[in-house]
Parts: sequence; structure tokens; C-alpha cells
Amino acid sequence: MKLVVFDFCETLVDYQTADPFVDFVIEKEKYHHYEWLNYFDKILTKTRVMAVVRKLFPELNPSKRLKLFQIRGVALKTINQRAEDYYNQHLITNLITPVYKLLNAHIANNDYVMIISGGYAPYIKVFSEKHQIKAFFATEMESNGNRITGSFLGKDCLYGQKVVLLDQFLKDNKIEYSSSMAYSDSSSDLPLLQWADEGVVISKNKSQAWAQQYGFQEIIHE
Repeated sequence: MKLVVFDFCETLVDYQTADPFVDFVIEKEKYHHYEWLNYFDKILTKTRVMAVVRKLFPELNPSKRLKLFQIRGVALKTINQRAEDYYNQHLITNLITPVYKLLNAHIANNDYVMIISGGYAPYIKVFSEKHQIKAFFATEMESNGNRITGSFLGKDCLYGQKVVLLDQFLKDNKIEYSSSMAYSDSSSDLPLLQWADEGVVISKNKSQAWAQQYGFQEIIHE
């Protein structure tokens, strides 16, 4: 059995999905309680504070955290409903066709297909269930059982955290496989691409120098 792992944002769909999902919820629910955080983020960015924080703590992702906090207090039930809407209105209409075809080919081949993403779990769950994905990991939204707290539950599912979660899952579930592949667009997923027997880089319009440097196969799309 072949194990195949897909990143999501700019690998299967052609944009970064996390912040737009928060904006989607805010728009649909007319939820503007924490709109001031947008301006706070812009001030921190303009004054270069964000740049310094990103350099010192690359895995902290402060802008993403500030964005998520803007839906603090939204009902978990509402988040899950909007995840379904987001899938139908945005995700399924913004697929990267050649990679999506590969996803379906791996599924048809009975490969063990997983998604590991820094996107948010509610809509990654919807996508996974509709595409017979065996398992997924994504950044989880913390809740108090009924409402979103505006914080991550655990770590952001990025960088080396993807490999940590993957290794633990395979160990816990005693998944046996003969070979492994990983697809991603970003050098931030270098740990995942190097973990797999075969790493494939998804590039838009032109080849990426870092992919060539590490000798990864590339899929270049428009």
C-alpha cells in the first residue's frame, strides 16, 4: 500500500484558505465584534513589528492568530455549517486541476490518502469526507464546547508539526505501507517532503529554486 500525503492550500486549492474562511464567517454572520483587530494588525505590520516577530518566531503566525480571534464567541455549530458553505462556494470552485486529478487517481488506486494542512479543521473535514480521504490533520479551533474561543487548539499545523502528527498517527494506528509520497507547494513543508520517499512540489507558473535545489519533482500549473 502506498501512503500519499497532500498539503491543501496552494497545493489542492489555489489560495491560502485559513484567513478567508474567518472572513467568510464574519461576512455571513455579520459578526464584527473584533473588527478593530484588523487595524491593529495593519499597525503592527506597518511599524515592522510583525516582521520582527515572524523572524524571531517563524512558527508563531501572529497575524493568523489575530484573524482567528475575530470570530471568538461564534457558535461551534455555526462554524461547522459555514464550513460546508465554504466548501461549496469557494473550495470546490478553486481547485488546482492537475493536482486534483492526481488526488482522485490515488484514491481510485486504493492508496492511503491523507491531507495535512495549516488550514482550519472544519472545512478540511468537509473536503476529506466528500473525497474519501482516509485521515486528515489541520489547525484546530479551540472551543469551550459550544463556542469558539478565538485560539488554536494545540499547535498550528505547519512546518515540522505536520511530521510530528503524521508519525504519531501512523504509530498509533499501526498503518503499514510500502512507499510514501508527499505533495506541497511550500518550502515550509520541507520536513514533510523530505520525510516521504518521494516529494512532489506544486509550483504556479514557474519552477521554484528551492525545489530544484533539493531535487524534488515539480508539477507546474497556471
